[in-house]
Amino acid sequence: MRLRIIQVAVVAAAVSLAACATQAPSQEFGKQDVEKVRQMLQSFVAAYNAKDVAKLGTFFSENAALMPPNRSTLRGIELVKGYYEGRWNDEGATNLAIEPIAIEGHGTIGFVAGTFGLDLKGPADTEIRHDRGKVIWIIHKYAGQWKFEWQIMSSDLPPVTPAK
Repeated sequence: MRLRIIQVAVVAAAVSLAACATQAPSQEFGKQDVEKVRQMLQSFVAAYNAKDVAKLGTFFSENAALMPPNRSTLRGIELVKGYYEGRWNDEGATNLAIEPIAIEGHGTIGFVAGTFGLDLKGPADTEIRHDRGKVIWIIHKYAGQWKFEWQIMSSDLPPVTPAK
């Protein structure tokens, strides 16, 4: 009888250990993740305002997609970098500011909802036009580093018609 009790106890312990070993790691999106995302946003804004396209590219996953206002969706880091270079060179984009309203997630997936503001060349090229709008960014954690998967931006202002 005693041998039977020992066998049952050993089997119960083995089942308990196996169950613990197969459970997924914590899927919390904690304060550390929120802080890392905030730091990423600050670094992104600094790279944008410095017009550092190489650095800007490091914030995106390989399959990243950008959905800018009044334009088609762009997929891949090179097209995203090209978009931002065009903003700087063709539209005179400067002074980007991002105000996150929410940074949330679960596990390795998250999102940022917020507002943006930046300065652009006006229709006469001598004017400065302040743009503002909203953003929703889907982020993914790769090897401990948060990256943009999707950037979706919506301007509060109508598109500028170029001067003739």
